[in-house]
Amino acid sequence: MTVDVHSQTSPPDAFAVPTDLETPNLLLDLDVLERNLDEMVGLCHQHQVALRPHAKTHRVAQIAQLQMQRGADGICVAKLGEAHALVAAGVPRLTVAYPLVGADKAQRAVRLAQRCELTVGTDSVAGARSLGEAFAGSGRLLDMVLIVDSGLGRCGVDPADAARIAWDIAELPGVRLTGVMTHEGSVYGATDRADLAARSRAAAQAMVAVADAIRAAGLTLSTVSMGASASARHVAAAPGVTEIRPGIYAFNDLGQIALGNATAATCAVRVLSTVVSHARPDRACIDAGSKALSQDGLAAVAHVSRFPGHGQLLGLPGWYIDRLSEEHGWLRWAGAGEPTRLTVGQRVQIIPNHVCTVFSSLGEVTALRGGAVEAVWTTIGPGASR
Repeated sequence: MTVDVHSQTSPPDAFAVPTDLETPNLLLDLDVLERNLDEMVGLCHQHQVALRPHAKTHRVAQIAQLQMQRGADGICVAKLGEAHALVAAGVPRLTVAYPLVGADKAQRAVRLAQRCELTVGTDSVAGARSLGEAFAGSGRLLDMVLIVDSGLGRCGVDPADAARIAWDIAELPGVRLTGVMTHEGSVYGATDRADLAARSRAAAQAMVAVADAIRAAGLTLSTVSMGASASARHVAAAPGVTEIRPGIYAFNDLGQIALGNATAATCAVRVLSTVVSHARPDRACIDAGSKALSQDGLAAVAHVSRFPGHGQLLGLPGWYIDRLSEEHGWLRWAGAGEPTRLTVGQRVQIIPNHVCTVFSSLGEVTALRGGAVEAVWTTIGPGASR
């Protein structure tokens, strides 16, 4: 297998890759990945908080195993399908950070808890009851954490209602309420690093206050769990936080670069793509469309102005990915003067805006070390989203 070892014309920050890889292709530099994993584990050890990485970012059993081998305390997932696949791969401790509702999910959770140490999130008494009844009927006790809204406005109870709802859940059969958790996704709207730090600290303080209010109401809680890569380095240091659940930190992406949490050098992924059309000087198409890059943009105005489009093209100043259709990335010229010429068949590398959807859409990742392919890993297959 021939490797492109970066000639003088190779773009900065591009990976050395074999020339015969098909595109589009998600590339993963294992050396960068391992450094990112070790850095976050070291941070957690420093502040004595548990690390339970969110595997919905990658859905790759081998990466979850690597995270555990390098010091994670357990793995977090969104769906039971992810959890069952990772338990089959040998992951012993799991958190399903998603409100499971209904008898079907409850019975699947019972079967899962027979094979691992399981914790489940909930934000309703009805959802908790459906799980508790199934666990009580099987003679088991389910560890549960209350999901609290810390500002995102998605799932989670209002902080003012948390103590009352916590008591209602704690009194259900088959349930042991052990803590509170949140996804502080609102911090992704930060406009600069100072704003990010302030938002992150505020979210952590709010969650610790919720836990203290529940304890003051008479319940014992051991866990205050935060969950966002954007805020991880700030909330890990917050007094009272006991666990963090970042996911993107392992790989990084353009969103993390825009927030100041990463650089191209600490971004372990690239999407390899091919120029397939160059019909006019000011436009071209690559074979990475929405199925390879996702439609996600960078939300904050400050970030959009610095990183327009659907990912950062490396080594092609003046060109950007203006639009995506399913199989096409629409390149447009926005530079000064005449467009620089592209070549049909030319390979390009892209730092994606949001790496989670790239893993999910492409379904496999090519793991590289020193420019050579070390492995090709597939994501969890059918049923992962249920």
